[in-house]
Amino acid sequence: MGVLNKTWACAEAGQADPDCFGIFNMQGLGFVRGNVIRDVLALNKIEILPWDHWALMSKAESEITEADLALLDRIAGLALDGGEAFSALRSIYENDERVRVPHEWQA
Repeated sequence: MGVLNKTWACAEAGQADPDCFGIFNMQGLGFVRGNVIRDVLALNKIEILPWDHWALMSKAESEITEADLALLDRIAGLALDGGEAFSALRSIYENDERVRVPHEWQA
């Protein structure tokens, strides 16, 4: 998990070309952004496919707000902190609809 979150930090800082990351025809900063969120989901025992997306994962780069960037930076930092940050990541998942799986997807 740390690799994707480190990738987010490097791409945001201009230290890595986000277009070098992806699969099939999905690449770039949006792909990395989605995988940061997928990391939070995986920690919460929710697995989705690379092409599953909603909310923050579906936004065009031009629609991403400063608040969205701050959330992604926080998630990436917490994920890099390891197990001791899990409760904070769990809280983000439970309380932020930009990250939480849509209700209609839940069983």
